[in-house]
Amino acid sequence: MPMTVMNNSSAMMALGELNKNNKALSKSLKKVASGMKINSAMDDASGYAISERMRVQIRSLDQDIQNTQNGSSMLKVAEGAAASTVEILKTLKEKALNAANDTNTEVDRATIQKEIDEQIDQVDDNALVTFNGKYLLDGREQPKPATTEAMIVNALNSEWLENSMNLIYDTDGLSFNEDGTSVKDITVFFDHDPKDKDGKPMNALAWVTSTWKNSTGKTYKLELHVNMDYYQNLDEENVNGYDSVQRQTNLDRVIAHEMTHALMSANITKFGSLPQAVIEGSAEITHGIDDQRAGTMKGLTPGTLQSELTGTASGTQKTYAAGYMALRYMIKNGTGTGTDVMKRFMKILDRQGASGLDGAVSFATNGRFKSWNSMSESLVNDLTKAGGAVTEDFLEKYCDIVLPNKDTGAASGHDAGTTNMELDDDEIVPEGGSTRYWISPYSDTTIINGLTVHWPKEHMTPLGHMYLQTGTKANQNIMVQGFNLTSEGIGLRKNDKTVLQVTTREKASRAITRIDQAVQRALDVQTTIGSLESRLEYTAANLTVSSENVQGAESTIRDSDMAKEMTAYTKNNVLMQAAQSMLAQANQNSSSVLSLLQ
Repeated sequence: MPMTVMNNSSAMMALGELNKNNKALSKSLKKVASGMKINSAMDDASGYAISERMRVQIRSLDQDIQNTQNGSSMLKVAEGAAASTVEILKTLKEKALNAANDTNTEVDRATIQKEIDEQIDQVDDNALVTFNGKYLLDGREQPKPATTEAMIVNALNSEWLENSMNLIYDTDGLSFNEDGTSVKDITVFFDHDPKDKDGKPMNALAWVTSTWKNSTGKTYKLELHVNMDYYQNLDEENVNGYDSVQRQTNLDRVIAHEMTHALMSANITKFGSLPQAVIEGSAEITHGIDDQRAGTMKGLTPGTLQSELTGTASGTQKTYAAGYMALRYMIKNGTGTGTDVMKRFMKILDRQGASGLDGAVSFATNGRFKSWNSMSESLVNDLTKAGGAVTEDFLEKYCDIVLPNKDTGAASGHDAGTTNMELDDDEIVPEGGSTRYWISPYSDTTIINGLTVHWPKEHMTPLGHMYLQTGTKANQNIMVQGFNLTSEGIGLRKNDKTVLQVTTREKASRAITRIDQAVQRALDVQTTIGSLESRLEYTAANLTVSSENVQGAESTIRDSDMAKEMTAYTKNNVLMQAAQSMLAQANQNSSSVLSLLQ
């Protein structure tokens, strides 16, 4: 190797190695100091991108955990208020039972009423509970139904179907919970401008369509139709379903009528072969019609009555009136209250089917009449002997139908001897007193008293507008429905703001049923809140595990192996020192040329 002074290649080589080792040492030092093997995209572009996306995921999951914790805190506040309301309802039940006892005087009941008034006011105070300024139980998160059909769905779901079936069970003893019931499903339809099989407009307010097998006579399909031509203008504040334009029968009473058909069809084999007067009369006696069909009854002659009951029924209002009169006549000649007689009548039909009609009449009247025809002929003969005209005196003497009075003439009412209370048009199907009690079904099917109801999806109202964001993507959330635990929302206060009354024994008796319904509504809300709290606990636990797993995956990509990095750091540090030493040595090599010049 020549001795040169112009270019020191050994020193240049040593310098290059020194710089290289210096950069490696710097990187190792940064990895050791930061604890990360990827400090910038320059270190590993793809790994850096994956790691950063994971960090976004981790922070999102951590925020979701915080969201669920906040949501759980909010629901705990709501549940506390709901629990307080349930406790108040327990007290109200005690007070109502006390007021229903005739050991109390009117003064005593007035005192009890004052206590109830204060307790109901406290229910409204509980409903005003807030979390971070957001009201939780006052119903403001419940959207109003957008259409009349949606309002009817809410009413059917909340009260009309259940109350109607309870009324029918109390009257006839029929229900969808019986083992022998052939069908336990019904589908709801809303019809506009409906036509009959001949293409003529239907004038029915509502109707139940029953489909049965000819071979067995058992019903296997039920449909409930509401004629919206008569109920398109329902009063939004009327709990009975009153149309202010058409002014037809309250829709809740119509539903009670039609659900009687549905229950009879589901429980009585060959239901369709029963005389039309029996079918319609049984439905009419459920809710009573003497307040509406007095004129029709008075227009019946012995011949018309005979043909409607034992001949070919016309299917008109005369059939309804004649069938109703015959069943009230049967109750008059039976033993016990109106519902006692009707339950004996339906018991035989339930067991033996339509062929047991004569036996049902005999059992209901304790053998006084041996058949439907013999009872009908007896009624016609009594009318003929009385002069052939259906008068108010005749109706009261032979059928216990009192006209005019407040009672509708239902088997469960005052005139039929079942109760001391006169049940009028608004009271025969008991409602909570406020349309704010009505809520939409939770899904497109609801089970009510053993009956699975299929709702039209297009007429369902969203349950609420409160959402808890619990996912890292849009719309990954838990919906919290709007709750209404106001006194109106659970049926303790009417639209006119009057509260539940116990000032008489009759009012106290009805208040007991109303409070039972309120308890069920409050418990439904409380258990729903509790279910959401439980779900949020599982959600938070799942999010925590997800966050930990993603953190672990991100650590594998981004974090330094400190043992490995310290080894590399030590190596680079030694190489750095060696390169420095060799550079110094290379620089000394050039100075040896000076010895030649001496």
